[in-house]
Amino acid sequence: MVVRCIVLRYSSHIDFAELPLPMKVYLVQHGVNSPEDEDPQQGLTSQAAVDVEKMARFIGQMNQQYEAVFHSDKKRARQTAQILGKHLKHALGVHETDCLGPMDDVDVWLNRILCSDGDPVLVGHLPFLDKLASRLVATDENMQIVSFQNGGMVCLEDNNDNENFAVKWAITPDMLT
Repeated sequence: MVVRCIVLRYSSHIDFAELPLPMKVYLVQHGVNSPEDEDPQQGLTSQAAVDVEKMARFIGQMNQQYEAVFHSDKKRARQTAQILGKHLKHALGVHETDCLGPMDDVDVWLNRILCSDGDPVLVGHLPFLDKLASRLVATDENMQIVSFQNGGMVCLEDNNDNENFAVKWAITPDMLT
């Protein structure tokens, strides 16, 4: 299969008309992390692991096929992704990758998403996730589109107008009892 891909430079408008789009993109903010004085690598708290597990079980019941679960190099993101990976159906596994850090440029992942033919799950950090969601939905990374919560997942879906994505749903751990 040939996937057409172009490199985008920062622009306030993205023309999606000629690009292959994934049907959905799933954005996950890592679970709550331990304070640095308790865990220098700031892994998940025990309660956060329980919350992420609860979310992963619930989302896993949706029976959606995901391309892969990608996460940053930070321990809390890796742990969150590993828990999700146990419950989600994904073709390519769970992978640490670059450019998902808190202050990373969203253009790298914007390009990867636009060139993908799958539905990726990205486990990352704020403000990166805020900016990426804003670029995909409103083409302006400074516009607040959703309010992320630790351990929560936001589903963005191509809205078929060849211009941007729309928020399909969001689930947070406190919504599940």
